Amino acid sequence: MDEQFLQFIWKHGLYDREDMRTASGKPIEVLSAGVQNRNAGPDFADARIKIGGILWAGSVEIHRRTSDWHRHRHQGNGAYASVVLHVVHHHDCRIPPAEAEVFEMKYNPRLEERCRLLLNGEQTPSCAHLLPSVQDFGWQHFLTRLAFERLEQRAERIAALLVQSQNDWEGAFLQILFRAFGFGVNADPLERLAQSIASAHIAKHRSSLLQIEALLFGQAGFLDEPPQDDYQRALHREYTLLQAKFALVPMPRHAWRFLRIRPPNFPTVRIAQLAALLHSAQGLFAKTIEAVSVTDILTLFNISVSEYWHTHYSFAACSPPSPKTLGKGSAERLAANVCVPVLFCYGKMRGGEPLCRRAVMWLEALPPEDNVHTALWRRAQMPPCNMLESQALVQLTTEYCHKKRCLHCAVGRRVIED
Repeated sequence: MDEQFLQFIWKHGLYDREDMRTASGKPIEVLSAGVQNRNAGPDFADARIKIGGILWAGSVEIHRRTSDWHRHRHQGNGAYASVVLHVVHHHDCRIPPAEAEVFEMKYNPRLEERCRLLLNGEQTPSCAHLLPSVQDFGWQHFLTRLAFERLEQRAERIAALLVQSQNDWEGAFLQILFRAFGFGVNADPLERLAQSIASAHIAKHRSSLLQIEALLFGQAGFLDEPPQDDYQRALHREYTLLQAKFALVPMPRHAWRFLRIRPPNFPTVRIAQLAALLHSAQGLFAKTIEAVSVTDILTLFNISVSEYWHTHYSFAACSPPSPKTLGKGSAERLAANVCVPVLFCYGKMRGGEPLCRRAVMWLEALPPEDNVHTALWRRAQMPPCNMLESQALVQLTTEYCHKKRCLHCAVGRRVIED
């Protein structure tokens, strides 16, 4: 088994503890396994171990074989001078005592069998058939931890956007909002669209829906052909002025995806909805921070596109009348994936703990989303009860199951140990 599994066994004390001795015959007592190190250097730091009756405080290095110490060139490397115990699965050579004492770790082969089942399983989650036996291990607590982990990751991304935008919260909010409006398929080009327009330019013209539409459609590259009707001509006139005013460079039209997409999800419809949202709810970031309940947030997404788009899905041809409003599910997804992480990040960076708690409460108040990730857990008889739990399951699936990080997952640990 690889070193990752051996580190798991050592970290959780799943090895045979009876009559533990070093390769030289000295008795061992592990008082603390140490803190696992994910970076360069020994695998565990700050371990406390009695060897031959003497208490040692230092690092622990773990290998499959003793000879890996030399194979990995640890000898003479100052970073490994603190190693007090070299833990191996198979002791195949002698290491000078000056380097580190060696402990050949034994464990129940059943642990390895369970681990192989998880890591080699083709279905997702690979532990699905074993889940019924671990449902009482603290599932709800684990989901809450995963939800916070996802929020922390998103807060880090928002913080990075703030650095790029020189602390422009509205600009960072718009980038996240535009990307979310792509609902996966056109997320990248919509994010590029947001990056191509300064938030100050949007704020200056958001009182006019036509100007906002011209700014967005023009920058998206949809006004690069001769206009065919009065609406398109109006957009062309407005964009020509705005382009010269702000020295704008439009995106290429081919950046957008229409193929195999239902017309209500066409990028042209999403841009029309974004324009309506920017026009009707001016100062979206401020409104998010000031919102008391998630209902206030959902109200922001109750928008109506301009009249032209009631009978169009694109600039190409007319279609039967349709209001092109955002559905309830779409509004809830936007609240969870845009407003909640922004509120959480703002609370963290400005010391507003009540804002962080409010963000979590919004997730708990929203119904669970139904997507490919949550569907996997529904089939495994572990359905989410609210948006916080569905966000947690997305985190579990994408960051643990798909990456085969079963040994870092609380469920995986329980399955292996049972």
